Amino acid sequence: MTWSTFFCVTGVGHFTSAQAQASYLALYDELIAAIPGERETRDVSTTYGQVRVYRFGSAEGTPFVLLHGRGATSAMWEPNIPALAAERTVYAIDSLGEPGRSIQTLPIASSADQAAWLTEVFDVLGIEKAHVAGLSGGGWLTFNLALHSPSRIATATLIEPANVLAHFSKKFLLGGFSLLPGLPQSFGDRFLGWVSGDPDMTQPIARLLTTGMRAYRMHLPIPNYGTDDLLRSLQVPVLALLGGRSVVHDPLEAARRAQTLIPHNETELWPEATHALSGEFPDQLNARLLNFAERA
Repeated sequence: MTWSTFFCVTGVGHFTSAQAQASYLALYDELIAAIPGERETRDVSTTYGQVRVYRFGSAEGTPFVLLHGRGATSAMWEPNIPALAAERTVYAIDSLGEPGRSIQTLPIASSADQAAWLTEVFDVLGIEKAHVAGLSGGGWLTFNLALHSPSRIATATLIEPANVLAHFSKKFLLGGFSLLPGLPQSFGDRFLGWVSGDPDMTQPIARLLTTGMRAYRMHLPIPNYGTDDLLRSLQVPVLALLGGRSVVHDPLEAARRAQTLIPHNETELWPEATHALSGEFPDQLNARLLNFAERA
């Protein structure tokens, strides 16, 4: 596979130029600042680089950890953080090797590496256990952490997880080539609009996503597939939320595999949702996350 905009193991993720970095981070900072409520900002040192973490709220009890979709940054959780932080402490993490405020310094070559840096963040922050929720690539990170460090997860919510419950669709993989460097921006915008169900790319997070795809070069491994055996091995309670209009994978197949293979699962197919479920139905998602955490 040569889909190097998303997946490439060698090297470390980096901005294409100082100017591209400055322009991107100006937009990023604007969107982070727009998230309501007080926040604490931490830069956590790990083996693989410095990880930006935002803490919202101070409620007692097991916190939420939110892991964003690939390239979307912690800013994508703006519709979700206020409601969640009113009930529990929330940590939003910018993933290493992706555009945002985290800085990768060593190659991340495997799923074990991905779990290692995230576990180190938990250690530094003193998070013994968390209700971990992730969208798309963040859903894969959540799944991967549940495999490698199940003792750190109270519940795992997989929102449209990438390559976990169903393989990437052929159309999605082919469309990803539109994001390769050198192609017109309109190609990538059209592809991302198709994935998100927002063809006009009107949402602020869409601007951040498209800007990041042009300004940053990722060097990360392809998320390993959730085989039958891996799904059966999950030891934590799992909430799987799937968009009925998702084009990233076959949502019906994803729902079937989650329901039949994951030992402790609650699986829902939201018929009107696309891959961008968290932003399309924030109130419903917030209520579902809080309810699932409360019953764990």
